[in-house]
Amino acid sequence: MRRLTEETVLAVGRLTLATTELEYLLASIGTGQAEGDDLATIFTGPGEPVQVARRTAHLSPPAHRAEFVGLVEAAATYLVQSRTAVRALWLDGNRVDAATFDEIAGLVLRCRDRLQALHDDLTHPASAPPRTR
Repeated sequence: MRRLTEETVLAVGRLTLATTELEYLLASIGTGQAEGDDLATIFTGPGEPVQVARRTAHLSPPAHRAEFVGLVEAAATYLVQSRTAVRALWLDGNRVDAATFDEIAGLVLRCRDRLQALHDDLTHPASAPPRTR
């Protein structure tokens, strides 16, 4: 691994927090789908947050299913991209800098926001404001 600038270390930290927050949201979306589901168990299980959120998305109302599934799949893709970018720091010849990490973190956070809004709409329809497109 090459020596990292402080800016890059901070960007990796921001990305790590963003992806962890997204995984927590995915885990919370999937909690309660099966008997004995526990948020902590799902959240800490490797790959579990994505898997339970996928199951939940496929069970959502037909009018929202495509969007929900698409957002969960986007989240899964961004999680893979973030892991790949961080691991690239250890590979010779790979140039990964703060801007790369911040760009991925931005994608992760926008996905998290959209996923949270859709989940809120589906779980609290009476209190949610109308969605605009």
